[in-house]
Amino acid sequence: MSPQQLAQEVEKLFSLPDIAIRLNELIDRPDTSIKELVEVVQLDAGIAATVLRLANSAWYGLPSKVDTISRAITLIGHRALRDLVMSTSVITTFKGISAEFVDMRDFWDNSVTCGVVTRNLAQKVGIRETERMFLAGLLHKVGRLAFYASRPVQYRQVLQDRKNGEAAIVEAERAVFGFDYAQLGAALLRAWRVPSALDEVVEFQLDPLLAPNQVEEAAIVHVAADIAFHMAPDIKARFQLGEYNLTFRESVWESLNLERNVLAEIMQTSLVQSFELLEIINPGGSKGA
Repeated sequence: MSPQQLAQEVEKLFSLPDIAIRLNELIDRPDTSIKELVEVVQLDAGIAATVLRLANSAWYGLPSKVDTISRAITLIGHRALRDLVMSTSVITTFKGISAEFVDMRDFWDNSVTCGVVTRNLAQKVGIRETERMFLAGLLHKVGRLAFYASRPVQYRQVLQDRKNGEAAIVEAERAVFGFDYAQLGAALLRAWRVPSALDEVVEFQLDPLLAPNQVEEAAIVHVAADIAFHMAPDIKARFQLGEYNLTFRESVWESLNLERNVLAEIMQTSLVQSFELLEIINPGGSKGA
């Protein structure tokens, strides 16, 4: 079986909500009006409330209260709206996965943190479309959810190597399925028609220098995923940074042409932003036990 075949199977079982599909279509159209977007957002009270929470958060730092969906969309922009709807839609779509495989609160702590770190790294590198990069970071491990949800029996074989670390799990995925979570995640994003070449960024996050077109973007997600893996538990437990032994590939970091000292700044900024954004996208998700 190929990642494309499994992604098609998963897409049928775990399709995105109609609101996410409709918003994707509208935002891809250059002539879409704010009124059309408002009409779709208002169909889902939860997403409408989340849009307002985001517009009124420190993430945007606006001086006055935003109290209408139309003004919120105008202020945060079409792409940020799509990212937000995709985020909440994926959380909802996979919310029933067994705790045998993953603690979903921890999973989304990690995913949101990776999105934030990816966005901040992209800013440092000089990439203009940082909101697109946030979504790439947020969805970097969606392939894992697809594995858990669609192939639980086979994935138990993979998890036998859990004690040997992340690299061993990836190798076990390739041995059992013939492909890894990054390849499956990319295939699922294509099935969901997620825009802007994010599928390539997700597919090559483990080997960014092999990406055909999105080397820099895939390298950013590679580094951000490792940072987020170490940071996420501290966001939930202490709200302060710990001492981390980062394990991203040095050759990938060097390809970004950044000074090493920017890492501390990025992690400190991302710590605060991740904590707040987790409360917006997945309220209660970042609170410690």
